[in-house]
Amino acid sequence: MYLPFAILVIVFSYGVYRRYRVWRTGQRRPLRPLGPRLRRLMQHAGLQQRVVKKRLQGYAHVALAVAFVLLFIGTLVVMLKADFGLPVMQGAFYLWFESFTLDAAGLAGIIALCIFLWRRYGLRPQALTREWADFFVPFSLLIILITGFVLQSMRIYATHDPWGAYSFVGFALANLWGALHLGIPAALIIHRSLWWFHLLLAFSFLAAIPYSKLFHLFTSPLAIFLSEPERPKVLDAPNLETAERLGANFLTDLTVKDLVDLDACTECGRCEEACPAFASQKPLSPKKLILDLREHAHLHPDEPLTAAIKDETLFACTTCRACMEACPVDIEHVPKIVGMRRFRVMEEGELPSGLAEAVQGIEERGHPFRGAQASRTTWMEGLPIREWQSGEPCETLLWVGCAGAFDPRAQKVARALAQLLLAMGEDVKVLGRRESCTGDPARRAGQEYLYQMQAEQNVQTLKEVAPRRIVTMCPHCLHQLRDEYRAFGADFEVVHHSEYLQTALVTGRLRAAAGGRRITYHDPCYLGRYEGVFAAPREVLKAAGGDVVEMAHHGRDSFCCGAGGGWAFREEGAPRVNRLRAKEAVATGADVVATGCPFCLSMMTDGVKAEGGGEVEDIAEILWAQVAPEVTAQG
Repeated sequence: MYLPFAILVIVFSYGVYRRYRVWRTGQRRPLRPLGPRLRRLMQHAGLQQRVVKKRLQGYAHVALAVAFVLLFIGTLVVMLKADFGLPVMQGAFYLWFESFTLDAAGLAGIIALCIFLWRRYGLRPQALTREWADFFVPFSLLIILITGFVLQSMRIYATHDPWGAYSFVGFALANLWGALHLGIPAALIIHRSLWWFHLLLAFSFLAAIPYSKLFHLFTSPLAIFLSEPERPKVLDAPNLETAERLGANFLTDLTVKDLVDLDACTECGRCEEACPAFASQKPLSPKKLILDLREHAHLHPDEPLTAAIKDETLFACTTCRACMEACPVDIEHVPKIVGMRRFRVMEEGELPSGLAEAVQGIEERGHPFRGAQASRTTWMEGLPIREWQSGEPCETLLWVGCAGAFDPRAQKVARALAQLLLAMGEDVKVLGRRESCTGDPARRAGQEYLYQMQAEQNVQTLKEVAPRRIVTMCPHCLHQLRDEYRAFGADFEVVHHSEYLQTALVTGRLRAAAGGRRITYHDPCYLGRYEGVFAAPREVLKAAGGDVVEMAHHGRDSFCCGAGGGWAFREEGAPRVNRLRAKEAVATGADVVATGCPFCLSMMTDGVKAEGGGEVEDIAEILWAQVAPEVTAQG
């Protein structure tokens, strides 16, 4: 058996080398700190926490993985006994592990494989492909397990093994052969011929692993280990003056992690199921994007990435990270998309209509809203709030954001929030004319140069002001000020208004009158998946007397409103993402749809209105309506 084993090792090793040859062209990153990486490895590869989110197929996958780990250990034990003469196949270990446990593992593996085949070819979900390899892989594993049990049963039947009952599956089959009056000579012939068939099939299967998607057995844990805890949500800030190329257009522009991701994809389709662009029939499937890049990397490694990925695919993404949240192996779709966008925008000057005008607006006016008549301070007319003056201290800085300043609907939210802060006794100041767009739309669009200019300017201004804290109602501004600006020297306490209001309610600085409306809350992607804020908005709504009901997709599984990635400034054809989300909101029967983002507010207002639903309000507006009577009563 060692001759075919040697061939197996050679074929397997060459397959691994072919993959490694591509990976080594990527840019390397430091692997420290190791602690968070090892924790993620244990959570997502060891415990498979994301895999089991899909109950049936998730637990079937875990069962199959555990089964083959145990069977592999069992095979090693046999080798130690047969080839090295170690006395390990005896006693309780032999009876309870090598016999009973391995039979249970093999049976669990067969059941799991039947579930996979039934889902793919019986239920036929759209996310799963049905190519020849999709059938060949589970069917081959099924044959390997079944022939293993048949071999075991022939041994038990022919030798009358007194301990055969511990191998309960093989023992049951052995009794079947007895009932069929199978002769011992026939059993010996079947055993010997089937032994070689089983061995060669198993060896062939193992040798094929590096050439198939089963290679994810090795690449998935590697992709999880290489995933940096912060990088998926915080984009790189490249040195644009020294960069050989602006953005990513060749494999050498990607990182080792990016290239390992391509081989780690299991083609499960979970990213596709979660993607708002795919759901609204746009030309983007996160799964197909990764698979197209994989094919390109292995077949055309020296050609530009633009040969594999079209602009309409790149710019369809809303950067909501639902694909990355759903991926069980931590594949990072969004950083790759933004990297390729950077090349198309900065090197080749390509930007979709609407997005190009928004970026131009940031460059010329400091905000992306075309035709806006308001100034940065129009929204606060009549409120006792001042612009910060040079040299004075700043306790609480309200970062209004472009939407709060220039969008008439979001201006109402800014006023409600300001009144809440004043009711708390806060000495609130704003930057007014000194405030400029954080550059988030430009960065997500791929215009990194403009983004870095905005970031450096804003950080310089904030360092001059030196606020004790910054409060903002815009999750996109929050993400920039709290996280991505750190690459430019920012180190400020930045909170979303929902977090700050929740604290004020808990400490008694705000008191709300009883309400009675049924409310459903839409989790903004940049507040939830990017910043991990889920509880605070809901607690604020409950404190305002709301009966909070959840949509079908909520929390980390929330469905995007369709505004991210620059889509707030683009025309979208039918079906619109916001309409899909609005249907979920209306289906709850809620009186009010609440949100915590001015862009979500705009998108959900249009969507809910089109779906015949009720009101859409920001949490600040809902809370202020309940706090205002208390403020009035207190004089």
